[in-house]
Amino acid sequence: MRYLGEIFALITALGWALSSLFFEQASKKADSISVNVIRLVMGIIFLGIFTCIDRGVILPVDATSYNWKILGISGLIGLFLGDMFLYEAYVMIGARICMLFMTMTPLVVGIFGYLFLGEALTLIQIVAMLITCSGVLLVVIKPKNKNDEKKLSSKGILFICIATILEATGIVFTKMGSMGYDPSSSTQIRMICALGVFIIFLTYKRLWKKVFNVLRDRKVILLIIGGTITATAGITFLVAALNLGNAGIISTISSTSPILIIPISYLIFKEKIKIKEIIGACISVFGIALFFL
Repeated sequence: MRYLGEIFALITALGWALSSLFFEQASKKADSISVNVIRLVMGIIFLGIFTCIDRGVILPVDATSYNWKILGISGLIGLFLGDMFLYEAYVMIGARICMLFMTMTPLVVGIFGYLFLGEALTLIQIVAMLITCSGVLLVVIKPKNKNDEKKLSSKGILFICIATILEATGIVFTKMGSMGYDPSSSTQIRMICALGVFIIFLTYKRLWKKVFNVLRDRKVILLIIGGTITATAGITFLVAALNLGNAGIISTISSTSPILIIPISYLIFKEKIKIKEIIGACISVFGIALFFL
């Protein structure tokens, strides 16, 4: 089916939009590292159940050493190191500046896809990427507040730049490692490898007590379950999309979750929609439409 990869990328964006709402609420009640570790464990279990029904295997035992090596690197880069640098940057320079930098991830993926995967982009596709990213940028940008000056630091800027590059690198490695292999099992490999690194990190930092405290909070666990299901679905569809389309294009479309959050926030949380958000959404929708020409 034509444009199936782009459609899967849109499903990815929807999954991430929903998961971000769940994890935002969960992170207000628990620390981000504990939430991350618990969601990885849940994600591995959920994917195991799905692959058992779909392919008759609970774990990716049929994966090659190449799959494990490349997808393992992807999990380490994207699900562990990338998130660690991102969370540190949040503390140092604030979410507003971080979101501005992260909107550039699809452009970096496009460059890396050309350099390492030999994926060339047409002029229309490049224009579509820039238009879509501009729309997302307009939506995520927030008015400057008094605390931003205190938070802005060269170390914070360095960390968010590293996080952006790691995110893009993780996507490229995901495409390389999942080609010709099951998307759900590919996602499971990434999560298993990332969880292994998190276990070492938690043991070294002696943070297991925080994780067990979170496990006792029923409301937080329910939020993490909701976020894990939607995020895991999003990541799995991303892997499937990368197998079908250009990494830069897929990354651009999947990065539109801030656009999809707008109607969800309005319908569920009754939040007011700003004019610039409507304009940004329209710009992004126009940019996505160009991919389908």
